[in-house]
This record gives sequence, structure tokens and C-alpha cells, in this order.
Amino acid sequence: MKPSFLNVLAATTFIALAPHLSSAQTAPTFGIALRFALYTSAGEFANTGTTTVTGDIGNFTGDVTGTPVTVTGQTHFGDIEGALAVADVAAAYAFLASEVSNPCESSLGSTIGEGATLLEGVHCSTTATAFTGDLTLDAEGNPDAIFIIKINGALSADASANIILTGGAQTTNVYWQVNGAFNVASGVNFKGSVVNAGAINLASGASLSGRALSTAGKISLDNNIISNSEISLPVTLTRFNVAKGELGTVVLDWATTSETNSDRFEIQRSENGKLWNKLAHVMSNGESAELISYSYTDATPVKGKSLYRLKIIDKDETFAYSKIRSISLDAANKIALYPNPAVDQLTLLANDPGKIQRVQFMNTAGKLVMDQGRSEFSNADSTFSINHFPVGLYIVKITFDNGTVERTKVVKK
Repeated sequence: MKPSFLNVLAATTFIALAPHLSSAQTAPTFGIALRFALYTSAGEFANTGTTTVTGDIGNFTGDVTGTPVTVTGQTHFGDIEGALAVADVAAAYAFLASEVSNPCESSLGSTIGEGATLLEGVHCSTTATAFTGDLTLDAEGNPDAIFIIKINGALSADASANIILTGGAQTTNVYWQVNGAFNVASGVNFKGSVVNAGAINLASGASLSGRALSTAGKISLDNNIISNSEISLPVTLTRFNVAKGELGTVVLDWATTSETNSDRFEIQRSENGKLWNKLAHVMSNGESAELISYSYTDATPVKGKSLYRLKIIDKDETFAYSKIRSISLDAANKIALYPNPAVDQLTLLANDPGKIQRVQFMNTAGKLVMDQGRSEFSNADSTFSINHFPVGLYIVKITFDNGTVERTKVVKK
């Protein structure tokens, strides 16, 4: 008889947990380029038609042609800030491209999208790449999940390209390193921070939620909308923190340095990054150019991992969201798979196996190779046969009833 979850767990509690895939990646620091929505270190800035930008724009050379851009921010064409940004953009590009800082974890082909889903981590294409159809970036409930997509050549998004963020994925945590031109077709809404070594071309009607910074290349715009999402909130947040308080509470504190027509902050909480519940609201100052601090205490937080965010609402009911913060009040959902490496079978350990909903095995290309629901292993069967798997590295995704997800790596010998 195969061992049950509980029997295996009791008999082998000494076995170390397998390593988890986590946000080992760190975001680049953009320095003075942080507020830029569009920038090129060595190239002309050209616009056709009506283009609006939230964030700073500029270049080092000072060359500007075409019709003026409507900017909510500052312009830095050939000035001190435009010159200083050269080094910071180069550093951000080098950091993203580095195999030391960001080694490739999965391989992409010469075409991406086409309905594929990428999990957090570093994904690499070794050649010029076409982007077509849907590309889903799934953070699996982790608001800090970082996605780094490295393209060793030009990147061209055609008219069907569509980036879908799910599971709590944040635009501000998506980074594209492109060793060539960056081209976006008409009507496409591209998402993330792009740092490239070539021209930036946004066709008529294309939009960008994030930023595009080039180490060398012309920026060509045509009736576009670009928004640096890190500075597009109705108020300017200087901090937003979540921490454990006294008597099992969770304390949120945040501060603003600028408020215009602001009405209130709605505090929201989620267990999985998909369903958000309103806890309360805190009235804002409304109009201010000084540092103002706010706080809220969640007296009845949930066990395990929780996500918090602020819905920042203006007096006209327009709104934007803050970044998501996470906190864990216990060590819920611990899992392990052994032996690792394995030859023919793996046994799953969990501190609460009755809450496991599904177990899925994927190869490094993201292809699903085994998918078992609870009904297939709940009756005293926690052992999975992998004898038919090709030799290599696999990612195991364990989904719990509350929507949270744990992942671990296993090696098939």
C-alpha cells in the first residue's frame, strides 16, 4: 500500500524542504531614469500627431523633431538630467542582460505569445523575436513576482500581441531586455519596462504602460499614449508598508508628498491576488504639497499569506491602485517532494494535505507533462510516477483550496 500524506509526513518530518522557485531576481535600479517614460541615450526624439505621456521624456543629444508631445512630467533634451541618465540606463541594461545577476531559467523561441503562460523568473530568447497573440504573465498570488524577458535581438509586437497580467502580477515588476530595436504595432497596449539597445518605434495608436529606455536609437512616436505607471497615481506615495502589529494585528502605514483633488484611500485585502475585499477607507487630506502620513490597523487578519493594496480615489471617483504588499502570519502550506533527484517516483509531503487541490508538473519550456486533481491522489496516494519523464529539470506547482500556490523544483535522473 502506498503511504498516505499523513503517514509519510509523520514518518519523515526530518526531510528538508525542496528548494522553491521564488523571486530570486531583483529589479534593476534606474537611478535618475526612474521617472522617465521615454528616453534614448543616443538618438533623435520624433513625434507625429497627438501623443500624450505621463512621466518624463528626453534624450542626451537634444535632437527633437515633429509635433510637440503633451507631457505630464518634465522634458530633458540634452540638459543635465538627460546627460546623467545615460549611465543609469546603461547600468539597467547591463544588469538585466547579465547572466550573473539574471541567469536564464527557461528558453523562448523566435516567436512568443500564441497563448503561452510564463511564471515568475528569467525567460530568454537567443534571437530576434516576434510577439503575436496572448502572452499571460502569472504571478500565482505573489505580488512581488518579477518577470524578466531577455531578447537577444529585435522585438516586434504585431497587431494581435496582448499581455495579460494575472495572479497579482504587477506592470512595475515586468522587465524586457532587448538587444535591438523595439517595435510595437498599431493598437497594441504593451506592458512593462523595456530597456533596449536600438530604436523604439510605436506605430499609430499603440500604447505603453511602463517605460521604454534605449542605450542608442531613435524614438519614433505616432498618436500614442505612454504612462510610466510608477508615477501615475492620483497622489504621490512616498511609502506604503505592511507590518505585524501587536496582538496579532496587521498595521498599514503610508505617506504622500502631493495630493490634488484626492478624496480617500480604500484599504483592500486578498488571499490569492484575484479576489479583493474592501476592509475600510481612510479620508485623505485632499489638497497638499507636504509630507502627510496615514495608517490603518487590520484587527482581524487572516492566517497565512495576505496581500494588501490601496485604492486611491479622487473626488470625481477616478482611481488608481498602489503597489501590492504581502505579509504572512504563519508558515502555512509547507510542502516537499522526495527523493530529489528522483529516478522513477516522487512522494509529496505537506503539513495540511487535505487542502491540496491540484498537483501539476511542467518542464522548463512551460509545457504541462502531468496534471492530477485531488480526487486522483487523495485516497492514501501521495506518490507520483515520473518513470516516463525525460531526464531533466521540472517545476511542480501545488495549488491549495484557498487559491495560494507553492512551487518547487525537482530533477529527474
